[in-house]
Amino acid sequence: MKRIYVIVFGLLIFFSATAVSADGGLKDNFDYSNPEFRATVDMLDMDGHGNDDYSSCSVKQLYYQEVAEMFEKGMTKQDILDYYVKEQGEFALKAPLKKGFNLTLWVTPLLLIVLVTILLYFLIGKWKKNNPVLMVEDEAQFLDSESEIYSSIIEEERKKFL
Repeated sequence: MKRIYVIVFGLLIFFSATAVSADGGLKDNFDYSNPEFRATVDMLDMDGHGNDDYSSCSVKQLYYQEVAEMFEKGMTKQDILDYYVKEQGEFALKAPLKKGFNLTLWVTPLLLIVLVTILLYFLIGKWKKNNPVLMVEDEAQFLDSESEIYSSIIEEERKKFL
């Protein structure tokens, strides 16, 4: 029975050692915290896995390794992005390119906000003109007459108790 345990334990150690060295030592050589690397990887959608956790997503790990290899080969950030756009189309990026028809996707929301703001400004101005409120003079007269009424009521009540 001891032999079976030793064999199973030996196989576990063997397979775990091969899993550790399977990446070819890329993690030791490449700096994943490089700002240019981070900026490049953050722009890629990674087949919908761009927002997943690196430690649990094998697709994201594969993309990181590919991009790291491309940087080691001397490719620039733009070269890498162009490569992925050529291979997968614009869907390879998290945000659409700011040219051509996609430019309208960037500009339209801003234009709509400005147009709605201008429209509301003029509509509120028109509503104010059509609905006149009490003038200041009318309001002052109203307050004077109201205060006289209250004064007379107070006087009557005071006379009752004197």
